[in-house]
Amino acid sequence: MGIENVFGKLLTTTLVILFFGLPASAQTPLVKVGGRVITMEELRRVVNSTPYAMPDAKIQPSSNQKRATLQILGEIIDSELLYQEAIASKIELRTDLRNEIDRYAKSLLADAYRQRLFAKIRRSTNAIARYSGEKHVSEEAAKALLQNEERRKVLTREKERLFDFYQVKYYPILAKTEIAGLKAAELLVSSAAFKIYFSDMQDALADSGNTKSALLDLLAQAVEVELFAAEAKKGGLDQDKKFISDAAEYGKNLTIVVHRKELEKKYRPNNGEIEAFVRENEYLRFKPQRADVLLIVARAEKEAASIRERALKGENFYRLAMDRSIAPNARINSGRIDPVIIGDHPYTSVEKALLDIKPGEITKPIKGDKGYSIFKLMAISPKELKSADELRRSVTRQIAARKMAEHVEKLRETASIQFYPAAKEIGGLI
Repeated sequence: MGIENVFGKLLTTTLVILFFGLPASAQTPLVKVGGRVITMEELRRVVNSTPYAMPDAKIQPSSNQKRATLQILGEIIDSELLYQEAIASKIELRTDLRNEIDRYAKSLLADAYRQRLFAKIRRSTNAIARYSGEKHVSEEAAKALLQNEERRKVLTREKERLFDFYQVKYYPILAKTEIAGLKAAELLVSSAAFKIYFSDMQDALADSGNTKSALLDLLAQAVEVELFAAEAKKGGLDQDKKFISDAAEYGKNLTIVVHRKELEKKYRPNNGEIEAFVRENEYLRFKPQRADVLLIVARAEKEAASIRERALKGENFYRLAMDRSIAPNARINSGRIDPVIIGDHPYTSVEKALLDIKPGEITKPIKGDKGYSIFKLMAISPKELKSADELRRSVTRQIAARKMAEHVEKLRETASIQFYPAAKEIGGLI
């Protein structure tokens, strides 16, 4: 079923209860997508990582919070659909994807091992006080400085020990050959637990300047991660539930990202599609314009026309907005509202009306959701054409995004999306 149809069944008046006042356990199931259940705990965790964090159940959430929560739930469902499609296409078996997930897992293990080493560090109160006096810093700063110093020593000693234990060997080619002379299959470092090839370093090296010194620094970091990860596995840290969960979540997110990129490449438009899209959307040829306006909203068209006539005859627009506008913000601010940005999307009736007048002129009444509006144009930025490259990039993004949205919509229509009884009991679904 389509996501609009799914969410069309969400009662607006009960969204507050569903998303903000759930009196249930952390693992209460909300939605089942294929074989995967999305829980309230998951939704709450995602929402709380955004500016629209869920308030206390007793606090009435804003309309923005409700809309954002609903949108986030939709995005979670969409991501799950894309992940399931990626798994069906066996994308997770790709070598480059598996290698990246493995690198991330090793970095998690290395961090866990460092924390285990740091947990053994102890500093006496006397040592902190003495260091504070010697360096003329607070005891809190002295404690932090001593801790950092001790951590560096601990890491250095442990790396030296493991370097010998695992018989780490740097190959002579590193000293003899410049970056340009290295091949992807070139072995740079070997040990009893791991091997590092030039291909393992190329992506990071490209981001670091492609210099010999950068390569050596990156290798040192990679060797440290490999050594600490190997020790972490020996200590059973790879069986820790949090590690397993974090690694799995990263692997899933990366799989979705890779799948999205492949779909975006697939849906990249050709020249004919781009030209046709521009013909249908002329606004895309121009850079967005900023229009500074004043606004008055009346309940009826005749009333709006009457106010407009009074303004055209010379009455003060600011005073008319204060006395006659039913829009609270326009009345309080004497008709002043935020600038209207024209050209970010197909022209609306308001934008078309503003483009048809000059600064100082007033639009005819325009019907809206809350009445009839008249705008006085105070100033507008010049109309400028985009460059050919800028236009092509903008249109390419829009067409690809539209095709991607259509692709996801098809997934929704064929997917099994089930809302659980717990959500229905709350009143969020019918």
